[in-house]
Formats: sequence, structure tokens, C-alpha cells
Amino acid sequence: MLFNSFFLQYMYKKEQHILILTQHLIPNKNALNHALKLAKIFKAKILISHSPYSKKSISNEEAEKDTPIDPEINPIKFDLSEQEPNKSIERLNIIFMLVEIDEQNDFKFFGRKNIFDWILKAKIPSILIGNKTSSEANYSNIFVPIDHKKESKEKMIWASYFGRFNGATIRLFPAKEKNEILMKTIRTTILFTKRMYEQFNFKYQITKSECNSKSIDEITFKDSKVMNSDLIILMTGKAQGVFFLRFNSKKIRHFISNYSNPILLINPMKDYYLPCEG
Repeated sequence: MLFNSFFLQYMYKKEQHILILTQHLIPNKNALNHALKLAKIFKAKILISHSPYSKKSISNEEAEKDTPIDPEINPIKFDLSEQEPNKSIERLNIIFMLVEIDEQNDFKFFGRKNIFDWILKAKIPSILIGNKTSSEANYSNIFVPIDHKKESKEKMIWASYFGRFNGATIRLFPAKEKNEILMKTIRTTILFTKRMYEQFNFKYQITKSECNSKSIDEITFKDSKVMNSDLIILMTGKAQGVFFLRFNSKKIRHFISNYSNPILLINPMKDYYLPCEG
């Protein structure tokens, strides 16, 4: 028991990190703004690395030379071993990957490797930043679509961290299904969420919808334009590898290209490394 208590205290105090994966020699301003805000919320330090899958060839020397000079931002190197990125995630206690998306290259499912190989493998969520993503990074108005999948509960858990650590309002958008079995799963998710959120001191709201699970993500993004959302939480689904790129990435690309919200993308049923309050 004494060992376990000491171990938990050590893990609690271990310094947390936000990792920026940049596609360019110098990270774009939006990515830096979001990383700095996340670091403030979660009392973390920032690490930066050139994406190992970037189509732009950059040497390690160039990357280190042009990394922004900031005591809060430290460059690191990755290799392309099978153990990455989780080897470094565990070693450095990284809680989020903030990924600059290359819209021209990252969604080509016929390519052998790209950044989604890491995103899908990582035991932490990824925050996706595109060319159209807003530079404002408040993370105070979080939108979460709820579909009929039981894994939706995981989105509720990650949303709660922004409520607990940043005082954010969490807005839930449950789908409406004609099938009673599917609707029962949605109601179960809502009940689970209410019980969890009411243990903490932050606001949450439920916005009823008439659309089904297939359309709820799009409706949530459309509502985000008029309700000033600054983060939308999505889940990758069970399709992995080339199947994800072929069947799911089209939707992600659509959202990245047409909306200003950053996306917190979660892999279902991972043995996650969880953030803690510093």
C-alpha cells in the first residue's frame, strides 16, 4: 500500500507536456496559440517536433535552428519505429498531440504512411489544426455530438477535463433515432454523463436534435458557427489504418476545410494516459 501511494503521488506530480507536430519548418501561429492555451489549462510544458510523415523534407538541424525561441517550447526528435509515438508519449508524459494537418497530403488513403498512422495509434487524443482553424483558443465552449455508439461515453469523459480545469461549458448534442435499441444507448450515455458531470462544478447543457446519428456531427458543426464553439470532440470509429483513411477521413477533411473549430479526435477503447490537475 505504501508503494502504491508513493507511486501515485509521483505520477501526479510528473510534469505534463503538449506535443506540437508541425508540417512546416516553423509552426503556424494558430498551432502555437492553441498549444499555449492548452499548456496553461493543464499546467503543462510544450514540446515541438517536425512531423516524421511531412512531405516537406526538413533536417533535424533545420528544425532545431528554426524552432521558436521560447523557454516554454522545447524541440524533440522522433524516429519511425513501431514503438512511436507511444514510447515518447509515456516517457515524456504527453497528454495531447496538437497536429498541423496538411490537407493536400494527409488524407490520401493510397499512400503507405502518413500522420494518421500516429493519430490512430496514439494513447492520447489529438487536436487537429487546419488552415481554416481559428487562432482564438479559449476552450471555454466545448461541443460534443452524441451518436448511438456506446463509445460516445469516452467523449464525455474528455470533455469533462475542460470543464474541470478550465471552467468550460460543455454542450451536448444527442442524436434522435427511430430504432428504440439505438435510442436506448443514447439515453444511457446521457444518464452516464449527467451523473458524472454533476460531481463537478462546471456548466453543461443538452441541446435536443431531430437528426440521427449519421448527421449529428454535421449539425453540431453548423450550430458551432452561431453558438461560438471553440472545440468539437469527435471519435475516430473502429475502422483503422487504410480503412480509416478510406471511409472516415473524408468527413474529417470536410470539417477541417469548412469550419473554424479545432477538433479533438479520440480513438475508442484505448488504454489512455490521462491528464491530471497540476
